[in-house]
Amino acid sequence: WAPARALLERALRRRARGGEDAPPYAMLGAVARTHLLEGDVDAALSCLEAALASAEASGDHAGAGIALNGQAIVFIQLGRFDEAEALSTRARAAALAAGEHDLAAKAAGNLGIIASIRGDLAAALRHIDDSLAALRRLGAPNTLAYALNNRGMLLRRLERWSDAADAFDEALHMVEAIGDPTGRALVLVNRADLAVARGRLDDGDTEASAAGALAEQLDAPDIRGEVRKLQGVIARERGDLAGAEALLLAAEAIADERHLPLLLAEALRERAELHHRQGRNRDLFQCLNRSHRLFEQMQARRDVADVDGRMASLEDEFLRLARRWGDAIEAKDRFTQGHCERVADLACAIAERVGFDARALFWFRIGALLHDVGKLVVPPEVLNKPGKLTDEEWALVRSHPTVGVEMLADTEFPWDVRPIVESHHERWDGRGYPAGLAGEAIPLVARVLCIADVYDALTSARSYKRALTHDEAMAILRQDVGAQFDPAVFARFEEIAPEWRARAAGQSAAPADEPPAVVAAAEAADAVA
Repeated sequence: WAPARALLERALRRRARGGEDAPPYAMLGAVARTHLLEGDVDAALSCLEAALASAEASGDHAGAGIALNGQAIVFIQLGRFDEAEALSTRARAAALAAGEHDLAAKAAGNLGIIASIRGDLAAALRHIDDSLAALRRLGAPNTLAYALNNRGMLLRRLERWSDAADAFDEALHMVEAIGDPTGRALVLVNRADLAVARGRLDDGDTEASAAGALAEQLDAPDIRGEVRKLQGVIARERGDLAGAEALLLAAEAIADERHLPLLLAEALRERAELHHRQGRNRDLFQCLNRSHRLFEQMQARRDVADVDGRMASLEDEFLRLARRWGDAIEAKDRFTQGHCERVADLACAIAERVGFDARALFWFRIGALLHDVGKLVVPPEVLNKPGKLTDEEWALVRSHPTVGVEMLADTEFPWDVRPIVESHHERWDGRGYPAGLAGEAIPLVARVLCIADVYDALTSARSYKRALTHDEAMAILRQDVGAQFDPAVFARFEEIAPEWRARAAGQSAAPADEPPAVVAAAEAADAVA
């Protein structure tokens, strides 16, 4: 690409001296392509901006359309789809004004790609079919081959497997006929993706290997990144988990280097599935978080309309993982089955009254499910002990907030769950643990969770007490407003507390071997700390 760029720049200088070379926007567009192929996005955009300015200054609609279309392609690669859509629309208008129907069809194809990524598959199919029809009339095999490839990708998303295969077959025949190795590599990688989606791993491996070999010959890292991702998925599905991880990490490295956010987000999600199968929960959380953040960033820019569905899938995985950790906690303590879920339900109800929005509520629930994760290091015989704990045992139990934070230290969450885990045993009057925080120095999330945690502990049977009724629990809780509990948050809890009376009644049945004695109210309040 560097020698090609040097020749183009020589041609530009010769034209500036009065030569008869191609118009400057065409050469600037070609220079931009060399920069883009090398991964220098900023340089590519600078060249395309210069090309657009040159074309507009000379009133050349065709030149302006070419430059605008080039900019749209760059922004599609960057995942900036709103800008890409606007540029493609302008490119199409300029092309039609100049009578450049081939260029107009290319711009329509871009609009189809954008609509497909956003999840508007009907609009995507309409744009791509319009583009194909125009290109067939024009007899433009090179552009037509890429349009067919795009149609195949869309049909694959629609799970119209046979139609997708037909589109890819026709595209492959065309790129081979015109001798376009880059186009052939693109079609092969998409045929591989289709085969994997259909569960045909051997076919997918063959196609991906052929695409990868071409990508190496062409020095085409973007295609190589897609190949590595697919090969990672194939290796994972075959049970080669170590090989799969290496391949997916290679795809992520290419995506990082080449500014390919969609490839990066997809590769991270595939690696998360790999870690799920390995039982590597922390690595799984980290991959999901990075992938989530990328999709969320694209949603914030309104670039990808279908990201909600992708994020929902990721959030569901976070939720399933948090519940598995909660189940692991409760498996050690036979008296706390369902505690994490119940506390999360009540804490979210209070948080909603406090003013948390929907996204904050979701991640607050994750933190609530994980609030006792530190108890995984507490021996079951201590958690289930029916009598009074020794000083050493009590110190071990009181360490669980700090231990929980340490356990989650290597995991990035899209929302900060650490204060929930660390501070849910702090008290409004400063006599809590582990840090002795007081008043508003205690994070709001922890003040909310504290109320839900104590309420559930009071209304549930434990090794040392029977389950209290809703009214008994409320009487105890009200005595601690301003001491253990934030008065303002407790007032929000009072608004929804009646809804929990029936739930508390359902929890009141004690296990058969529970001590029958009823503990005093003050003793119960101390015990749940």
